[in-house]
Amino acid sequence: MAEVPLFPLNLVLFPGMQLPLHIFEERYKAMIGTCLERDEPFGVVLIKEGQEVGAPAEPFRIGTTARIVQVERLEDGQMNLLTTGERRFELVEITQRLPHLAGRVRYLKEEPGQDLASAISEVRQDYATFLRTLGGLAGGWSAEIRVPEDPVRLSFAVASNIDLPRDIRQQLLEAATAKERLERLVPILKRVNEIVREELVKRNPFQGPRLN
Repeated sequence: MAEVPLFPLNLVLFPGMQLPLHIFEERYKAMIGTCLERDEPFGVVLIKEGQEVGAPAEPFRIGTTARIVQVERLEDGQMNLLTTGERRFELVEITQRLPHLAGRVRYLKEEPGQDLASAISEVRQDYATFLRTLGGLAGGWSAEIRVPEDPVRLSFAVASNIDLPRDIRQQLLEAATAKERLERLVPILKRVNEIVREELVKRNPFQGPRLN
């Protein structure tokens, strides 16, 4: 158990995912200032009810701690932050609502699951295809695509880097094991690859050999 300050947002943060933030509300300026002084993370939780700005929002119970890795200080105490997701947690109890949310959390153990070989192989192959096609859309090409081999890191990397509705991302974050997360990602990745391939063909309809 630990007590952490909470930042409710309209997004889902996964472990290993980078998240830039602009801090402008007084309550969050103070919260981030304390985190920086103590070199401690804060918790990012998806908003279930309410808004990012104004009255305290009601969050989902599963979130991820964010570690501040870069700070740009602006006028009036505002800040631009670069953070990285660290550990998933379950919010056990909200202990403070004003000036910002805080709560007691239980950190979740990352379980790979059993009989992973098939899911890992399929996701790694489809994710590599996704990265190559994305590179083609950006006008580049890479002979070497780095895809994580560890099932936990792989599941979070894929979930972080494909565009999905917030509720689906939250379901992936809440998955108990990497196997469960990977199996959910298999059909999602296949559909995403169809979409990006179609977009690539639209931009470059001639896919055959070229004469130089």
